[in-house]
Amino acid sequence: MNKKLLAGYIRLSREDEGEGESNSIMNQRELLKNFVESSPELSQYEVIEFCDDGYSGTNFERPGVKALLEEVREGNINCIIVKDLSRFGRNYIDIGDYLEQIFPFLGVRFISINDCFDSNDFDGTTGGLDVGFRNLIYFLYSKDLSQKVRSAKRTRMEKGEFIGSHAPYGYVKSPENRKKLVIDEAAAAVVRRIFAMADCGKNAVQIAATLNSENIPTPYAYKRLKGCERKFNVVGNSNYWLNTTVLSIIRDERYTGKMVSGKNRNPVVGSKHGKRVPKSEWIVVPNTHEAIISEEQFILVQDRFSSPIKKIRKYTEVRPLLGKVKCGVCRRNMRRSNSTPEKAYYYCESHQYVADSECPKDRILESSLIQTVLSVIHTQMEVMLDMEQLLDRVKSQSRQEITALTEEIRQLQAVLTKLGASKIKMYERYKNGILDRESYTGIKAEINKHIEETDAKITELEATLQSSYQEKRQPRYIIERFKCYEGFTELSKEMVDELIDSIHVNGSEEVEIVWNHMDEYMVLRSEVSTEKSIR
Repeated sequence: MNKKLLAGYIRLSREDEGEGESNSIMNQRELLKNFVESSPELSQYEVIEFCDDGYSGTNFERPGVKALLEEVREGNINCIIVKDLSRFGRNYIDIGDYLEQIFPFLGVRFISINDCFDSNDFDGTTGGLDVGFRNLIYFLYSKDLSQKVRSAKRTRMEKGEFIGSHAPYGYVKSPENRKKLVIDEAAAAVVRRIFAMADCGKNAVQIAATLNSENIPTPYAYKRLKGCERKFNVVGNSNYWLNTTVLSIIRDERYTGKMVSGKNRNPVVGSKHGKRVPKSEWIVVPNTHEAIISEEQFILVQDRFSSPIKKIRKYTEVRPLLGKVKCGVCRRNMRRSNSTPEKAYYYCESHQYVADSECPKDRILESSLIQTVLSVIHTQMEVMLDMEQLLDRVKSQSRQEITALTEEIRQLQAVLTKLGASKIKMYERYKNGILDRESYTGIKAEINKHIEETDAKITELEATLQSSYQEKRQPRYIIERFKCYEGFTELSKEMVDELIDSIHVNGSEEVEIVWNHMDEYMVLRSEVSTEKSIR
């Protein structure tokens, strides 16, 4: 049978830094390990770990806890163990729901070591007022701590200290004072050159193309060369200067020696999603570090690069492929032309930045691409409907197979019980002098052999039964996704978002469609051809 799984959950956030070493990842892990090893009852479990490092406990938007809860929903976790309830979460309402309703319903045991809480000791409750009040205290403490951390950060911003984890391109953190920026001369020279080219009238695309032609590392590539292990949001294997990269440097006022902070405001300390703050509310402190660009040159360049006030256009036409079309070579989003729906096309703009780019230069008509995608969806829909009929035909057969396996296992378990009883009976006859030692030893060996063979057969059949359950897990949810759009003759944004992950264009003759719901019953990528592209 499958071994029981025990999930150890560990969490550390910045708000815990003031609480001492006891909450460190290493100490939490050691505490959980010692507790499991000292409990004979938990020795039957196979231990797996889920960890969130740097995440707040005020919500469940954490990758580690999400993965844990997904395994719980799949029925793979039998027990969860944490250092204390605040590690799992600091929202007392959500924790109460999990402890009193969700985990008991799913048959999952929950243990909090420091709170002396074990759900096996209670019947669908959080353990009375003691644990309930403790959850409330964690929640109120977290809110108070968040406010204090936010206040402390704002104080540092107003003093002109740098509070980011990575210095902006052109600067590094001072070795003597990590809250202060000092110039990185190699990168600063590139920043000065960017402003000089902008001052001479070059636009952002031309500046990016010049830097790429001279193989000057991008800010991302430069940080990697300097040993920075941060995972930046980079698409594809190639990394080159873009107009957006240039513009982000040109519009960064920190290059004038000012510290600019408070551009985003997080609703909760530790939250990964911040809200953009109006420029009038930014915290700007002058003369906090050495300037790379003079104030006069910065203002002059801003005047040249100031964006005209754009009229907000309300698009009435449907754009079903928006955000889905990517270049098959560089894997970046392809740009859509600002044309009427009949003349609109997609193209990869890499040739504007890289002279020898291998990306296709074809312009793919949007109308042609829409018809191609719709045709492939209809084809895949036919495959799904055929699969549904096939699954219906084998449904009864699979039920009979599972029933037969279950019955055979039951019969073998009965045989195993009888063999165990026979073994005890032979021992009693030996102790009573009915059997001599030699006869007893021979019969015992024969019975042990039968027990081992029967036990091995049961294990084999249980594995086959488990495999049968897994193999017969029918992709009904995938089929239902496609059936929702059966009979549709037009491609909608809702349909594309539901079914398609991305559309990779490899030129005018080949398009790859990558589906959202990848399954053994589906083609992972559908290669199709489009109508002629335009030049």
